[in-house]
Amino acid sequence: MKLNFQFSTFNFQHKLLSLPKYLLALFLAFSGISCNVKHNDTAKIRAKIINPRTDEVVISRDFLLLQSDTLKLNSQNELSGTVKVPEEGLYILFIFPEFQTIYLKPGDSLAFHLNADEFDESISFSGSLAFENNLLMEMFLANEQEKDYFYKHRFEFDLSNFIKKLDSFETKKNKLLESYKDEYRKTTSKYKQILTLVKKSAYYNLKEYYALRNLNNTFPEDYFAYRSVFHKKLPDPNIFYLNTFVDALLKYKMKKNDKKVRNPYLKLAYLINHEIFDTVFRDNLLTKYCIRYINAYHISKKDTVVKDFYFKIINEKYKKYCEEMIADNQLVRVGKRFPENTYLTLQNTKISSDSLFKTGTKTLVAFHDFRFRKNLVSNLKKIKKYNEQYPDLQYVIISIKNEQSDEWQMPSPEEKNILFVRAENNRLIQRIRPYSLAQIYLLDGQTIKASKVNMYAPGFERKLQELINEE
Repeated sequence: MKLNFQFSTFNFQHKLLSLPKYLLALFLAFSGISCNVKHNDTAKIRAKIINPRTDEVVISRDFLLLQSDTLKLNSQNELSGTVKVPEEGLYILFIFPEFQTIYLKPGDSLAFHLNADEFDESISFSGSLAFENNLLMEMFLANEQEKDYFYKHRFEFDLSNFIKKLDSFETKKNKLLESYKDEYRKTTSKYKQILTLVKKSAYYNLKEYYALRNLNNTFPEDYFAYRSVFHKKLPDPNIFYLNTFVDALLKYKMKKNDKKVRNPYLKLAYLINHEIFDTVFRDNLLTKYCIRYINAYHISKKDTVVKDFYFKIINEKYKKYCEEMIADNQLVRVGKRFPENTYLTLQNTKISSDSLFKTGTKTLVAFHDFRFRKNLVSNLKKIKKYNEQYPDLQYVIISIKNEQSDEWQMPSPEEKNILFVRAENNRLIQRIRPYSLAQIYLLDGQTIKASKVNMYAPGFERKLQELINEE
């Protein structure tokens, strides 16, 4: 059969070349148009979301949402639209605060149904890419089950039993794939490569974590052979467990490094650049760790470390994203005036920054996002505790929700010294918002005394007391 196909293809090409030039040109032009119509650079998306916490769904090709499309839910919590799909592969589906990867191809369609409260366990797919996505989801859940087992047992296995148990999970996943062998055969070679690595990614991840937890053990020479996956181009950079795997790998390499380093992030940048071959995946990692550095050290100008990351990052958009974060940090440095805004209270009255953060008034400024309910509940509990201990402080909680809805008013009625507000200039709030909802500002009047500090961190109460006692 293969031989016949090659022979017939040769005859077809030979006949094409024997056509008059103008007919050949016309045929090729028509063929190109037909191809573009059938295989365009978009995919059709439909969805039904139960219990959504947001009124939008974001589908992105990159983790920074720089290449993304936003689809709005209607009043029935359904959506329908098209998204840009320049190439076949995994895309990131964000239904905040959750996310998952989905497989898309140019010119195809995908529909999904899920309950936002159960998310991964409830999601199901239909449409022309239903089989591929449902199988990916089954494999993801199998990986999660494998991960949960080892974390439940705290990796307390000797090496031989650890490998045996890993292999038993691998056998289960192989049986799962075998049960779909007829449908699987019909998928593309790119999909097969993606699914193969998805299947193995949890295995690699767990082997790396076992090595990290047994740092002083001596491992057989072939134990780390799986790391070679990073020495070649990946079928897709958006495979979930590859990120946790490489994070563990970097931790392992850092801890095994006997030499003292001037700054750990310089060493991390070197390791990423040295260990990872795939340029897109490497760029993602370099940017992720550059962002972590900017966040951790509140970097407000490009220093040696940032410049080193920039030298290694290829994607200019990623550098620009980091630069914007640095500019945002510059805006809220300690000693600067807290950016001016006008706020709306629960009573729908407007209040200016001058009236809210008066001279002589010391304030703890926190932020809330109703989409992250668990964070909201725990943070509010913590703030109430501080309010009881330090009643002389003013407590202001600013909504960072984009939509102009009443959901920002949901946390609780105003309590003594706790004021819930929403800013008129939400764009400015997006710039000064902390990286984590546990991070807060401490103000004396409108002067910033502490910027984006974690209220759960050791030593936080000392900062609080210093602010209160400061004349």
